Amino acid sequence: MIGDKFRRKKSRSSFVVDPAVIMTIDLFRQPHRHDSRRSGERLRIRSLCHRLVLGVGFWLAAGSIGWSAPPTLTNLFPAGGQRGSKVVVTCTGTWTWPPKISSPGIDAVPTADAGKLEVSIPADLAADRVWIRFYDAEGASVLQPFLIGGWHEIEEVEPNEKPQQAQVVAEAAVTVNGALKEADVDCFSVTLAAGQTLVAALDANTRLGSPMDSILQVVSPDGIILAENHDDLNLDPRLAFTAAKAGTYIVRLFAFPSTPNTTIRFHGGAGHIYRLTLTTGPYATHAIPLSASLAQPDSVGVAGWNIPPETRLNIVPFGGSRLADLQELEPLEELRRSPETRLGYALSADGTISTRIRQTPLTVVLKSETADSATPMTVPVSSSVTGRLKARRQQDEYLIPLMKGQQVVISVEARSLDVPLDPVMKLADPTGTVVADVDDIGSLRDALIVHTAAHDGDYRLTVSDRFRQGGDRCWYLLTVRLDQPDFDLSANADAIVTTSDKPAELTVKVQRRGTAANPVGPLTIQAVSLPDAVTCAAVVSETTGPTATEVKLTFTSTGAPFSGPVRITGKASSPAEIERAVRTPAHLGVTFETIWLTVVGKLAAEPPK
Repeated sequence: MIGDKFRRKKSRSSFVVDPAVIMTIDLFRQPHRHDSRRSGERLRIRSLCHRLVLGVGFWLAAGSIGWSAPPTLTNLFPAGGQRGSKVVVTCTGTWTWPPKISSPGIDAVPTADAGKLEVSIPADLAADRVWIRFYDAEGASVLQPFLIGGWHEIEEVEPNEKPQQAQVVAEAAVTVNGALKEADVDCFSVTLAAGQTLVAALDANTRLGSPMDSILQVVSPDGIILAENHDDLNLDPRLAFTAAKAGTYIVRLFAFPSTPNTTIRFHGGAGHIYRLTLTTGPYATHAIPLSASLAQPDSVGVAGWNIPPETRLNIVPFGGSRLADLQELEPLEELRRSPETRLGYALSADGTISTRIRQTPLTVVLKSETADSATPMTVPVSSSVTGRLKARRQQDEYLIPLMKGQQVVISVEARSLDVPLDPVMKLADPTGTVVADVDDIGSLRDALIVHTAAHDGDYRLTVSDRFRQGGDRCWYLLTVRLDQPDFDLSANADAIVTTSDKPAELTVKVQRRGTAANPVGPLTIQAVSLPDAVTCAAVVSETTGPTATEVKLTFTSTGAPFSGPVRITGKASSPAEIERAVRTPAHLGVTFETIWLTVVGKLAAEPPK
C-alpha cells in the first residue's frame, strides 16, 4: 500500500525502488514520536539505512534517476483565513516534506509538523481568493484555492448533527471552517433579536471545488424549517433570514453529490470542505453597476444584505501588485467577452464589505429605472449597461443604432456574474422584424447575439427573464460592441515538465474573432519569459490549414534545473498589431496567463520573484 502511494517515478533509468526503501523514507517524513518506543525505532531505521546506502547509494550519488514523483496537493483545511491574520493549514496530498511553495499574495511557510503550513495574510490584500501550489525538482501540483475573508474564523466542532447538538456561535459575524463527513449534517446555533436579519452564505463547490451540492436551512430548535436555500451561487446556497421574534435559531447544513448519482442520501467524505459565513452585519453579493471603467476606475455601490445606505467603495485592481504573476481572469468562452477585461476589487476600510467587479474598456452606464417601452434607452456600440428587472414579468427595452453591414456582439449576463436571473434577449430590426430570439448560449445560462445589420437605423432589443421573475436582486449586464478582429489562445495544460532528453510539448488552441471582410492574419506564438537553459521555437498559426486552429510548442532544455511560471504570447500583424497571452484551462471559473514550467535537474531553482 505504501509502495503504491509513494511510488517513485522512473527517470532516465529502469531502476525499480524496493518497497522497503520507500517505507524507510516514509518513516523519516513522520514527526518524531515522544514516547518510549523512539530509541528502538531509531535503531531499526539505522539498520534499514545501512541497507539503503549499500543497495541504492550508487545511483543517488550519480543523480542518474529522478528522486521522487511530483508533489500532489488535493485539499487545504481550513480553506481560507481572515485578512491580517495567521492560520495553520493542514494539507492533503503526497509530497517530500517540506515542499517548495508558490503562493502569490500570501506568505505560506512549511512548519516542522509534516503536512502543515503557517499562512500569513496581509491586512490590505485586495482579493477574496489566492492560490497555493507545491513544487519540487520533478514537477508541480495543481493549484489549490485559498479564500480570504473579513470576519473572525472558527472551526466546526463535532458532534453537531442534530439541532439539540448545534454548535453555539456567539459572535455577530464569523466564518466557520468545516467538513461534511459521510452522510453528515452540521448544525449551528445563533441568537437573534426580533427584526434582526441573519445572512448565511456557504463557499464550497463554486469557489473551492468541493464535490457537494449543498442546502442551507434556518430551523427552530425543534426542527421546524423557517427558511431554506439550495442554489444561489451556482451549487452553493446563500440566504437572508429576518427573525420575527427574539430567540435561538439553528442554521443547518447538508449536501448531495455535485455530480448526481443513483444514491438517495446525504453526501460527505474526503474533500467535502466548506466555509460558512454567519453574520447579522453587512454582506455584499455584487457591485452596482456590475462593471467599471478599466481606464478610470472610480468608486462603486454595493448590493447585498444589511448594507448601509449610500455605501460606496473604491475600486482597485484585483490583488494589486501582490497577484501580478497570478492574476485571475474570466474565461474566454461563448459569451465573447473582450480579452482586455480585467477583475477589479472593492474593499471597505475594515475589510468586512468587499466585492469583485469587472473592469472593461467599454463605456459604463447604469440604466435609469424610469425608462420604459415608450421611451427606451439608446445604447450606442461599445457600451456596458447595468440594468435590473425589478418587477415580475418586466421587460426592458433598448435602442441600438447601427449602420448597414456592421456586425455587432450583444450579450446579457447574470448567472456568470452570480446574479439569479436567466436572461432572454430578442432583437428586432428597424422594420420590426425579429432577427434574433436567444435564451441560453452553449452550456451557459446567459444570452448572446452576433448579428450583421441589414439596415441603417435603430434596432430594438428586449431583455427579460425566462421565468418572468424580478426583484431587488435581479440585476443584469448588457454589453454591446462591434465584432472587431481579435483572437483567443488557450493551452491544454497549466503545467509542463521537460528534461534534457525529453522535450515538453504544449498544445495551444487558436480561436479567431472578427468578420470575413476583416479577418485576423497569421499569428506568431512564442514563449517570452523562458530561463536561459530552455529554448522554444516560435510557431506560426496560418489563417488556413491545420495550424489555423491549433499549434504545438516544444520546450527543450540543456538540463539546468528550473521551476516557475513562464508566459506565452501570440501576436498578429494584420489587420492591426494585436498581442494576447496564452491562457490556462478554466479552473473554478477562472483562467491564468502563466504556465508552470519544470526543468528536471539535480536541484530545484526558486521561481522568479
